[in-house]
Amino acid sequence: MDGEAILTVTTAVVALTQLLKWMGVAGEKWGAVMVLALSFLGVVLWGYSSGSYVRTELFGFFAGWITVATSAAGVYGFTRAASDITAA
Repeated sequence: MDGEAILTVTTAVVALTQLLKWMGVAGEKWGAVMVLALSFLGVVLWGYSSGSYVRTELFGFFAGWITVATSAAGVYGFTRAASDITAA
């Protein structure tokens, strides 16, 4: 995945994650799983739509997934949630 693809997938996943959070879906208990799953789904859908599933691109997809997931997790508020948990 190149930078433009990562940005495109990140934008869609972050927006979807934020919408689901506002709807009250998945709260604190399932938030991390939801972010990881939606990030994975976004990268897989992008790869499928671009037709670039080859073994030599595997690490690019992995790096893209990690980037998308950390962006979505940041927007979802994982850093704040983690600091609230450790402060308790």
